[in-house]
Amino acid sequence: MMSNKTKYPIYSILVASLLAFSVVPGKAESDVPVPVPEETPQKQKLQGMSMRVNLAWLAASEPNLSFEFPLGRHVTLGANLGLKPWPRWGFWDWDNVNNTTRWRNFAVVPEIRWWPKALYEGWFTGVDFIYSHYNVGGVAFPFGLYPDAKNYRLQGSWWGGGVFAGRSWALGEHFRLELEAGVGVGQAVYDRYDCAHCGTSLGEERKLAIVPKVGLNIAWNPVSRTERAARAKERIAVEIQKIVNVVSKPVAFVVHLKDVPSLPSVGDDLAEKDTWVVPVSQYRPLDYQTRPGRDSVLCVHYPIDGYELDLSLGGNGASMNKVVSDIRAIRDDARNEELLVSIVGLASIEGPVGRNDTLSVLRAQAVANYLEKETGLPSRSFEVIGKGEAWDWFREQLASNPEGLDAAQLARLNDIMAEWADPDVREYMIRSDAALYNAVKTTLLADQRTAGYIRVYYGDRPDPATQKLNGEVYELLNAKRYQEAVAVIREDASLMDRVRSDAEAANAYGIALYFTALDNKDAAAEEEAFDLVRRAARQGSAAAAENLPGMETYSRARKEYDAWLEENK
Repeated sequence: MMSNKTKYPIYSILVASLLAFSVVPGKAESDVPVPVPEETPQKQKLQGMSMRVNLAWLAASEPNLSFEFPLGRHVTLGANLGLKPWPRWGFWDWDNVNNTTRWRNFAVVPEIRWWPKALYEGWFTGVDFIYSHYNVGGVAFPFGLYPDAKNYRLQGSWWGGGVFAGRSWALGEHFRLELEAGVGVGQAVYDRYDCAHCGTSLGEERKLAIVPKVGLNIAWNPVSRTERAARAKERIAVEIQKIVNVVSKPVAFVVHLKDVPSLPSVGDDLAEKDTWVVPVSQYRPLDYQTRPGRDSVLCVHYPIDGYELDLSLGGNGASMNKVVSDIRAIRDDARNEELLVSIVGLASIEGPVGRNDTLSVLRAQAVANYLEKETGLPSRSFEVIGKGEAWDWFREQLASNPEGLDAAQLARLNDIMAEWADPDVREYMIRSDAALYNAVKTTLLADQRTAGYIRVYYGDRPDPATQKLNGEVYELLNAKRYQEAVAVIREDASLMDRVRSDAEAANAYGIALYFTALDNKDAAAEEEAFDLVRRAARQGSAAAAENLPGMETYSRARKEYDAWLEENK
């Protein structure tokens, strides 16, 4: 009796034959034909089909047939089917009562093969997957192998898989010979019976077996080698011709855009004329500045030791009227969202330091109070700084070699500034020389008694049309939603005004119109788009100048591509 430790039960022999003799598809040409449009994939696959019979299965009196189809240039997929319905070794012996053997089975063996050189030529390797149902008993195998097959009946199923390798040789236009070998592993579940014909069951057994695989196959291809080779050459020639004549779909150029500048605000216009009107982005605390140029600030003058604002003194009235006018204009601009009036008060170097510090603050506050009353701005819109004695200004006056001071006086003043850090001591040293003090007072000190350094800082929001162009329209352009961008611009009169007046806006609209015209095959709109971008380039848009060559090249390529599509419908 065969024990559970037996490595190769009789079903292993059956499985070995199933693994070994798989039907191989046949094809003689060295390369898989390139598919051509006039042949459907189904027809191409049928032309590459192969059928095969397993000579070993036939030797065991088991009919079989296999079909295989190409999956690619080096891969085939097949299915092998075998059925032995009669109980004896041969069908001619099925009713011989003196024959006590029993051997029936059927098998299904799908497989995948890899052909390194070309399909159906030379060496190949593969994997297969097997299912078999069998009923065997009373069979004496050579050399006394597997006595269970002679003394018992085994009935059950086996499933598993294997790997194999082999070689194919052409036998003519339609036939091939294959030899293959490999190994398989699987599990069987079967019932053991007491004898080859009796029905007494000895129980169910499960075993795992590793089995060898050797096969000899005859394969047949419906299409001859010569015909298949000719078809392959024809297909390849057709494909090469198509590749040579093909016109690739043109790739669009990189679109260049630049933000549309905001329309000038009231503050922008005033800043062009009045240098004390400055964008808030350029804000600097004026108390850190020394002597400012007269072209950058507006000054208000005061008498000695005074801080009341006198509009009749010097040009104070005109200065105040001008700054009030500018503030009101900026305040009333709908686009303005930030307004700051910075005022720095000064005192000359004459008198006690503490007194002058207070005086400088009072002078600046007097201007702030006046402007607040005249403009209606809240107090938080004013920056009031008392800078005290104008020693930093005085130092710069000396550095400018002012008229009215001779060389000796100028040298004496520089020595005093370098030697004494205390402001009161400096003033004392200057006053101690009457001639020197009179020259200083006449030449340098008059301008220091000011609430000057008046600057108006403004901050504006972009105009709505600019915001929409740089926001919504540019987002559509970047997303290549050109037709939507054209619609947004055309539906807003303010955007169309910007297109007519601004180069960057004209460039953006021209690009949107250009791609929309190409999609709609609208030659007139395409020419209008070119005119817009050309005008933008002439007006100084670098982005438009970069777009023009790309538009011209892309238009030519699109026309060639459309013509090729029309010819090859």
